Amino acid sequence: MLKRNLTGLLAVIALGSSTFAAAAQDATPESTMSAAPDTITINAPGLMPEGIEYDATRGQLLVGSISQSSVSVVADDGTLTPLVQDTKLKSIIGLEIDAQRNRLLFASTDQAKVGQLGIYDLTTGAEIHLVDLAALTPDASGHFPNDIAVDNDGNAYVADSAAGVFYKVDVDGNASVFLQDPSFIGSFILNGIAFNPNGYLVAVRSPDLIKIPLDNPQSFSVVKVDGDVQGGDGIIFSDAKTLVAAVGNPKHVVQLTSDDDWATATITGDFQVAPDSATTIAIRDGVPYLTDAQFNKPDAQSYTLKKVTFSAPEMGEATQEATGDASMSEATPEATAAG
Repeated sequence: MLKRNLTGLLAVIALGSSTFAAAAQDATPESTMSAAPDTITINAPGLMPEGIEYDATRGQLLVGSISQSSVSVVADDGTLTPLVQDTKLKSIIGLEIDAQRNRLLFASTDQAKVGQLGIYDLTTGAEIHLVDLAALTPDASGHFPNDIAVDNDGNAYVADSAAGVFYKVDVDGNASVFLQDPSFIGSFILNGIAFNPNGYLVAVRSPDLIKIPLDNPQSFSVVKVDGDVQGGDGIIFSDAKTLVAAVGNPKHVVQLTSDDDWATATITGDFQVAPDSATTIAIRDGVPYLTDAQFNKPDAQSYTLKKVTFSAPEMGEATQEATGDASMSEATPEATAAG
């Protein structure tokens, strides 16, 4: 979900941890607690919340932190409550909730040699499994587990944007290489990934989206889209026929629909984020919310989660976007679902 060159951001990590406790008490109210707000402002210097999820049990959003190696619950007034804080973790990227099994899954990486899938109890934040993904591809030039999807059986699928591979981790924490292909090689070619309720995966393989059958992943195919989805970052299904995706450079959020099980798709909505950006998206009670990690502002003092309201796409929604996802070049000019 992240497509950026995190060079220069590592120094922020040390700074971030020192501000976290204060940030949990320092929030800007945006609306009453009775209605979902249009924006939620988090006053947490250097937080860099790249991943976002919605916890229906709590009725609150969760965010990860690149700089503080943590996952927090976000109140509608912006107050943070730490859920996961573990010294074994590195930068937290994509988040995914497995509600059926009360699990929180997230990608953890040092953006180089360490690639982990964290599987923690959603209620308590206690560790269930911490899976070493990097050990599966020891010859890769780097590791950057980015986004996660979970199928009906509880298997997790992780896109590694540096190693160019999809991993599979079963409910017992056993990991394997799920899918490799020469077209995946390159920095942030792979990014967001999402599980469709009809039983397959859709993932970002820049500059396209691909559909991956679970029983025969090597037979993956390109989703033929009627517009431009280059620079794909976080993606999420709101239902079996509707996908919400952060795309482009600069980032905007598009809604795609498909009536043929994602052989083809049509861009049916657009939400312009500028002058801000977007990395990943969560669905809260049917409504998308986005996060912007502000990779180009590592010293940012606050971060805003925004409700997405789609308008009709312009003719030929193929806005000219760079093929690279400035993901980590969202720490530099970009190249980034999902989770």
